[in-house]
Amino acid sequence: MSNLMRAALLREFGPASNLTIEKIPVPLPATGQLLIKVRAAGINPVDYKTRTGKGLPARELELPAILGWDIAGEVVSLGEGVSRFNRNERVFGMSNFPHAGNAYAEYAIVREDEFALIPAAVSDEVAAATPLAALTAWEALFDQGELGAGQKILIHAAAGGVGHIAVQLAKWKGAYVVGTASQQNHALLHELGVDQALDYRTQDFTTAVNDIDVVLDGIGGDNTLRSIDVLKPGGVVICLPSMYKDDPAILAKAAAKNVRVKWMVVSPSGERMGQVAALLASGDLKIKVDQTFPLEDVAKAHEAVETGHVSGKVVLVI
Repeated sequence: MSNLMRAALLREFGPASNLTIEKIPVPLPATGQLLIKVRAAGINPVDYKTRTGKGLPARELELPAILGWDIAGEVVSLGEGVSRFNRNERVFGMSNFPHAGNAYAEYAIVREDEFALIPAAVSDEVAAATPLAALTAWEALFDQGELGAGQKILIHAAAGGVGHIAVQLAKWKGAYVVGTASQQNHALLHELGVDQALDYRTQDFTTAVNDIDVVLDGIGGDNTLRSIDVLKPGGVVICLPSMYKDDPAILAKAAAKNVRVKWMVVSPSGERMGQVAALLASGDLKIKVDQTFPLEDVAKAHEAVETGHVSGKVVLVI
């Protein structure tokens, strides 16, 4: 192994073209850490928002930085005290969020308690597409939304990265699922198990559904305001975009209707990744990889996610 590795560095916030491939030293693992040979790295909307300098992770970042949090790869070496993994095992997880995750590189240092083993039948690309979106969907549905069997959930952007996973987790739990997506993605929604698919371009969800227990809203703003209208009393909207956190108009409307609005920042968890791995292994959860790009094309990969019209996930193959 050479002491240098290729990595996509961000030296200043701005457009995708600011991501440059450079050679930098391979890092060394400290106590409780693993050195991973990265095989694939997932790209999420938070990646490009951070690149432009927006949101919580951007405030935590010291430039130059290596972006990305979703890592799948092999364990190369172990820091002191590591007991959960051995060399050459395939592992995946969301690394160090919301601090720098350093995913867009040939090697990365990760904490062993944030990672889990990749099931044998799952590819590196699928494994890399999973962590942030699956952890977000799980935490939103079950921790924040307390979704249970027989409840009704409305999932906005149900064909997107978080959305298509949330649909499957909600069905696995026994919920009735309404999902919004453009018409071209309705076949995918039905395949995932959506009970009622709505075309957000031609249908107004506020007249199409009511008595909803939980809304998962990855859009925010006006969409959150309108989502309050379809909730039953005591229901909850989980709003993923953090820029709307504690918006007074949203909070006032929720209070008037006797419903709750929650914002959340997803946390890494190796234990939860183990639960997700079990669902991948059993076939209860399938992750759709829409496009893959080599590390050199990281800027193109960012642009693809930025359009907002990806169905499933975009992955860098290292």
